Amino acid sequence: MRVNAWKHTVSILLMMSLLLPLGVQQTNAAGKYVELEVQWEDGRVNHVETLLKDGVTYGNFYSMGNDAGLISEMGKEKTRILKGYQKRIVIHLGSRMAEVDGKKVDMGREPVEYISHLYVPIRFLTSALGGEVTNQDTKTGKITVTGLNNYKDTFYDSMWGYVYIIRAETGDLEITNVYTGKQHTIPLGIKDMNVNTHNFTFTFNTSPKNLLLLTIEYTNRKTGEHDLYTLVFKDQGLIRKSVAHGLVEKHESLKSDGTIQLIDDKTIRIIDDGTGDVREVIAR
Repeated sequence: MRVNAWKHTVSILLMMSLLLPLGVQQTNAAGKYVELEVQWEDGRVNHVETLLKDGVTYGNFYSMGNDAGLISEMGKEKTRILKGYQKRIVIHLGSRMAEVDGKKVDMGREPVEYISHLYVPIRFLTSALGGEVTNQDTKTGKITVTGLNNYKDTFYDSMWGYVYIIRAETGDLEITNVYTGKQHTIPLGIKDMNVNTHNFTFTFNTSPKNLLLLTIEYTNRKTGEHDLYTLVFKDQGLIRKSVAHGLVEKHESLKSDGTIQLIDDKTIRIIDDGTGDVREVIAR
């Protein structure tokens, strides 16, 4: 009986060793949740729970990365990555050394895994996302971080079985048929897309004679000025396009009389519904 009991104990220990990952700290009873207030440059404010362990506050690596518009992935040799067009953060399980945009950074402490979540020191993560720790309550442990950047760099919407995507890397419009996977690109050349200072919206409208109008607005939240990109499709093919920069008033492309008005930096074109022919050109 003693031999069987000993074998049972060894089996349990072996199973536990397989379940616990190597190279990453497991928190003990000293770990607890505290309130974290996160203030973003794009105006958002989040109140979430984060981890306090051994006097150090940790932020959720994946959760905050997702809120920052970054994509997470698992790299080689126990690395974890947050990445976007303009940002890349790499941490290594079991090491306090990380990389931010290609530069080595000492986080001060190793990553911590706690209840299926991965945490890193909040001061490191805040700095990596362009912000700073501005307040920490010594009694409650509540910590406030401000100025975090949103690195979202891909914008998309869908209509009639097609997905419309704009990536900050190119500033052009990619259109993909969801059924066939066929894709084509329409050059737009949108420059310096920044969701921390601007709003980015897609709007679809259908004319009485079934032309599809896509308007894309890129609006400065502070000044209200916006760039307007208008595209007109017939049977899913692009037939007209216009671009107007620095507008201060809203412009409705689809008018109540059934005509379409396309505005650019110098003119307004009156477009016939159905055919897409130009009826008239008016100087601005």
